[in-house]
Amino acid sequence: MMKRIVFALLLLAGLLCVLPASALEIISGQYIGSGGATGESLAGDRFRSFAPTAGDENYLGVPGLGTAANRVAQNLSWMTDPGNPLTSFDFTFQYDQANDRLVSTIFGGTIYWNNWSTSLASRGKTTGADDLNAFQMSITLRDANSNVYLTDMVLDGTALGSGSFYGVMGTTQNWLVTGSDMNLTDGFTMTGRLWLQGPFGASQENSAVNLSAGWDSRGVYPDAPVPEPATVGLLGLGLLSMAATRIRKRKTA
Repeated sequence: MMKRIVFALLLLAGLLCVLPASALEIISGQYIGSGGATGESLAGDRFRSFAPTAGDENYLGVPGLGTAANRVAQNLSWMTDPGNPLTSFDFTFQYDQANDRLVSTIFGGTIYWNNWSTSLASRGKTTGADDLNAFQMSITLRDANSNVYLTDMVLDGTALGSGSFYGVMGTTQNWLVTGSDMNLTDGFTMTGRLWLQGPFGASQENSAVNLSAGWDSRGVYPDAPVPEPATVGLLGLGLLSMAATRIRKRKTA
């Protein structure tokens, strides 16, 4: 009987030593604070108005970005070809903790939202930079015969799946990214590629991509300790040691 226990403990210890300590989770159809959870979006980057317009096409700042005082913006000439062929744009959305600023780079232009963490409370936010534990991707598509999708999405070196995130006509599609692998409190960098294919209408809000970082009750709280693989392995070895001690005591009894 004791031999079986020792074998089981050896197997358990081996498994625990190789199991990853944590993982990212992508939940389709959910966003920060949805599905009965509580949450708050704290940093946002928006790409919109994919047809040439006189307005700004890239917003960066503290959600909601519809409020002018909550954002900085830049004008982009997305697509000037009337046929609107499939075109891609590499982008970066970053929280630069060292300089306390948000950064958005796309299509050769860069904008900054400075003093980000200290600007949150004045814009009604009840959580802050030390609470970041969730990320959200959203695609709104309301332009007929058009396509908007994201590929090559990478958050702090971790690829967010191997496929694409597509817009669906007449809807807003959401994806919540959370999990104990996420440590956004010391800064984050998201990179990806935005693909567009028109025609797009003149309305500035027909189609858009929104990226948000914030706090969500489904995420692991940033201060919560996460066992490292070595720590878990030591636990398994401790169990083995206890079992071996019991066997020795029985043999000497």
